[in-house]
Amino acid sequence: MAENLVLFLLLILSVPVRIQSAKPQSIHGVCRSVTCNSLHDVREKLSDCVVIMGSLQLSIMERTKKQDFKNISFPNLREVTHFLLVYRVQGLQSLGILFPNLARIRGEVLLNNYALIIYDMPKLKEIGLYSLLKIDRGGVIIWGLPQACYVDTVDWKIIAPRARHVISPPDKHSLRPCNVCRCSLNSSLNHCWNNMKCQRYLEGPEGEVCDKQCLGCRKTNATMCSVCRHFTYRENCLPECPNSTILLGTSKYCITAEDCHDMDGWTWNKTCIFQCPVDYVQVRKPDGETCEYCRNCHQTCESLTVQTTESIQLAERCVYINGSLTIHLGSLIEAMTELRTFLSRIEVISEYLVIYSSSAVTSLDFLSSLRRIKGNKLVGEKFSLVIHDMINLHSLFNVNVSKNLQIDHGTYQMFNNPLLCMSHIDKIKDLFPEEPAEEDVIQGTNGYGGNCEEASVDIQIQVVNETCAVVMFSPLPDPDVHYSVLYVRMPPEINKAILPETCSQLEWFAEAVPTKFGQNVIVQLTSLRPASTYAVCIETYDPVYHRLARSRILNFTTLVGIPEPPFIIESVASSYDVIVLSWVDHKDYRRLISSYELDVVLIDTQEILLRNNCKSMGDEFFDIDYTRHAVVMRPPPEYGKSCESMCGFLSTVTAGALVEDHFDVCDNTLLGCKIQKDPRPGNTSFNNYVKTLSLNITGPKNAFQIGNLAPYRDYSFRLRACFNSSCSRSTKSIVRTLRAFNHVDVPRETVATIKDSRIVVSWKPPEITNGPILAYTVELLPKIEQTSYLIPQSWCVMGNITSFEIVNLVASTNKVRVCSKTLASLNTCNDWILVTFSKPVLRSWAWWSLLFGVMLYGLSLLVGSLWRQREDRSDTVSLVEWTNN
Repeated sequence: MAENLVLFLLLILSVPVRIQSAKPQSIHGVCRSVTCNSLHDVREKLSDCVVIMGSLQLSIMERTKKQDFKNISFPNLREVTHFLLVYRVQGLQSLGILFPNLARIRGEVLLNNYALIIYDMPKLKEIGLYSLLKIDRGGVIIWGLPQACYVDTVDWKIIAPRARHVISPPDKHSLRPCNVCRCSLNSSLNHCWNNMKCQRYLEGPEGEVCDKQCLGCRKTNATMCSVCRHFTYRENCLPECPNSTILLGTSKYCITAEDCHDMDGWTWNKTCIFQCPVDYVQVRKPDGETCEYCRNCHQTCESLTVQTTESIQLAERCVYINGSLTIHLGSLIEAMTELRTFLSRIEVISEYLVIYSSSAVTSLDFLSSLRRIKGNKLVGEKFSLVIHDMINLHSLFNVNVSKNLQIDHGTYQMFNNPLLCMSHIDKIKDLFPEEPAEEDVIQGTNGYGGNCEEASVDIQIQVVNETCAVVMFSPLPDPDVHYSVLYVRMPPEINKAILPETCSQLEWFAEAVPTKFGQNVIVQLTSLRPASTYAVCIETYDPVYHRLARSRILNFTTLVGIPEPPFIIESVASSYDVIVLSWVDHKDYRRLISSYELDVVLIDTQEILLRNNCKSMGDEFFDIDYTRHAVVMRPPPEYGKSCESMCGFLSTVTAGALVEDHFDVCDNTLLGCKIQKDPRPGNTSFNNYVKTLSLNITGPKNAFQIGNLAPYRDYSFRLRACFNSSCSRSTKSIVRTLRAFNHVDVPRETVATIKDSRIVVSWKPPEITNGPILAYTVELLPKIEQTSYLIPQSWCVMGNITSFEIVNLVASTNKVRVCSKTLASLNTCNDWILVTFSKPVLRSWAWWSLLFGVMLYGLSLLVGSLWRQREDRSDTVSLVEWTNN
């Protein structure tokens, strides 16, 4: 690793730097490539940039200090189209201070396979690019940051998913403690840039919900885009460029022709360009620059060594190579796409072609225009073509090249290519003027891992049920041959046939087959998955001649059987009487589901009503497990993605809902899961609300809305997926409707009558309630002066009682009201009712109490007066002055 980093350092130092003495011109926030080697460069060159059409390089600022960066920030910068390099900038502690809103690095041009390079930054405390959402192409290298925290707490694979990353491990000897992320309870989503900024996501359950024109946005404003998803014109995101504009290069920025001219570019093919494309040359005409097709303006390149994405791009214009072509890409991801894009124009190689140790290369079809290898200089003075250690190479040139390729001198050398069959090598054998020696193409070193010989074995397959199939074949006449049955389950999304080269033991299950000469062989394949397509073949091995061969590959599909249940990802109460269900189907059965069965049942509240709700504290009613109004679950891997739903109802209705990980109760042997479904509940109602409901939903579908539900009630939902007449077991969700407002939970028709110095209060239950009535409270308030300071006297009665008698009255005029207690409200009351007696109803014990109170008040006044007189006498004591005499 140390040697690689030294090499990388040399590559950085070799990057050409164009010294710019003047401030680069910015046209509506669009800047060309920017290189900064001083604070003055940073301030002057970046101040107006919104997008940099090129690379951004900050390097070798050895004398800068921490305080130099205090007031320097470029919040307007949103995008860099090439790469971002930060190297040896002293004093800089966080890139987030400089570029707080940088959201995208396109990587159209890379530096040694990387789009983000942060290297040798001894004072950097954190990366801090908390707005960075996407790196379109290229990887990330972060190395030589001894004091930096939160380097490994960023999920770089989410930002740049199709590239390799080189991330410096945490310094074990660092004295600076680093805090942990506190962004999510789910470890797979607990990623952050620092202890204040969590990582942002474009997709998935944590994905930002933005306007369709946005690629990332502010949480408080879905239309305020971080960068545009489609096209950008004057910092506005649009689905396409306006008619009066042209496209800026390969980006999706729209500018006017005048803007293009001001940037030293010219208009060609409705695009602003700064260099003509391949096969075109720049021509000056009276009305300006343009590009014209050039038939014979082939570019000649010197010898090429292709090791990185950057070096692949450098060969884009090469047609003639005056020297050799060497390809050594290691495990570079998506190398085939890059090679087909940039090496397809090569026609002639004057010396030799060498390809080795490139695991991502599966074919040489990227040299689609190659017509001649001259061999003016040979490898080892013998070989004009050398191919070795290519573990995934299974074919050579395309048909046209194989027929017409001219090789003037030399022969070929090929070894350690496990998937490259000798039949492919033999196709190009006659192209060479010299035959290779036996040691140049060693027998057994090519094609030993692929299906290079076809065994003439007749296979028959019989599907028994959804988990079992039988393979039958007749053995070959040779009694020494060994047999194995290889089979693999094909992913549902793959429709094309599996290539013979992929029939290897590394990917396939293998069943050794004991055989008896002259007897047919029957092999039973068990533990298969229902509704799944399998590929199967027979492998033969001759121990005498050490020959490995495989039969042709056959496919079979197991029976469907009983489908797997759908997975409810969201149960969301969108109002007081509506709940929305969203679900995803099992990947194996998604294409087969024809309908769904949905059962809705009101949860029985009898247990709550049997409590003494007059003695229970109010908070106890909210301790029930299923009281939430939104239940959101992440599906397991065998189910489809749920982002489409996550970005829908949930984000607008219940933004704070807790997202839980999947837990399968069927894995619990104590609970188990019943395959046989319970009888359906049918359709019943109460007070015009749904009590039970049985629905048949035509598929395919992934969301359904259930209405006319009772407010603030818990409903159970059981959903089953059906194929023809067979339905899965139920998947269950319980959720509560929202609270209803406006004259809800208010007792009706309250009447207060006087009977023998008592008040009899009666009422009717509320017409609409938020859940069941748990209890009623009858309140009494005497109507006397200063009633605002009095607390009403109250009595609690159970929810099934609708009358109450008040005795021991004190005042002749009173106010009475009735309040209800539900799951949603502890005290919802009707209006006060005035009740007046014709004569005082104060009883004898009350008179004695009043007299005792008056006497106690008089006694307290007397004691207070005597105590005050005593204090006054003590205050008259004369003062004595002390002297030193």
